[in-house]
Amino acid sequence: MLTRREALTTAASAFATVAALPLHAASQHSSGYGRRIRDGRVRLADGRCLSYRDYGANLGAPLLLYFHGTPGSRLELGLCDQESCDSGYRVIAVDRPGMGCSTYYSNRCIRHWPNDVEQIAAALGYDNQSFGIIGLSGGAPYAAVCAAQIPHRLKHVAIVSGHAPLGACGTCPGNQDKLIEIITRRPRLGKMALSVVDRRLDRKPDKTIQLLSKNWSAADRKLMLCNRKHYCQLIANLRQATRCGTDGITKDIRLLGSCWGFRLQKICGVPVSIWQGGCDPVATPSMGRYFHKQIDGSEFILDARAGHVTMFKWHIQEIFARFQI
Repeated sequence: MLTRREALTTAASAFATVAALPLHAASQHSSGYGRRIRDGRVRLADGRCLSYRDYGANLGAPLLLYFHGTPGSRLELGLCDQESCDSGYRVIAVDRPGMGCSTYYSNRCIRHWPNDVEQIAAALGYDNQSFGIIGLSGGAPYAAVCAAQIPHRLKHVAIVSGHAPLGACGTCPGNQDKLIEIITRRPRLGKMALSVVDRRLDRKPDKTIQLLSKNWSAADRKLMLCNRKHYCQLIANLRQATRCGTDGITKDIRLLGSCWGFRLQKICGVPVSIWQGGCDPVATPSMGRYFHKQIDGSEFILDARAGHVTMFKWHIQEIFARFQI
């Protein structure tokens, strides 16, 4: 049996490798590329709020929604802010409940997400228009459930470095699967461990990131640690993920590690592309092949040199191009 000390140590060492505004009010941030990036919130029908960051083109441009990893936040897309601004799309990165500035929702499940997504699209002025979705890492089930439940609203769905269901048939476990299993089975203990790492990140961010990055691929370490902008964005993203505590992350990890509540085989009626790094230690290549096998007619793109986040950064232009087909 796993001891309390072992659980805390495992969760702490693995954390972060997976990475009040009124309605429609926005704070402005410079993208550095001649455009403004805006933060805002959408109030849902049940009173909850979901926060977002608005990247990319002007308000009338086609809509593309980005679902961050676990843990993560709307700031995660800052890794590709220049490409988003130049894409021709209005790219909206959304904080899931309990992360960033979004309201925590203890009873949520993955199947609830498409309803939230349609409300976001309507509030942003796209209630009668189709849109695209990108899901990175732990955002994969949220992208997939939209493909399953609201295919008539979608132009294309891209799953990038997607984490498959825990223990899915034919998949090799990633180096975060033990953490996911611990938090799924023992959420209170997992929450304690995540809180410890969160405090360490605030007090000694450089040492904490140095420790965490040992679990990354060489390509990911080079991308995130050797570029000052990306390094600062990484720390800001992780801090934003726990802005309101660790309940949101704990819930997100538990949902990732439990039954998703829908079948990938039921996805039809919308083009889906699967983007997979061959050197990804978090979402192993077998997970990308699993998605491809389960989703009939999906496209599978493998880059043997890419890691977890480098697959997204290196291929972002190709990913955007899929939404133009």
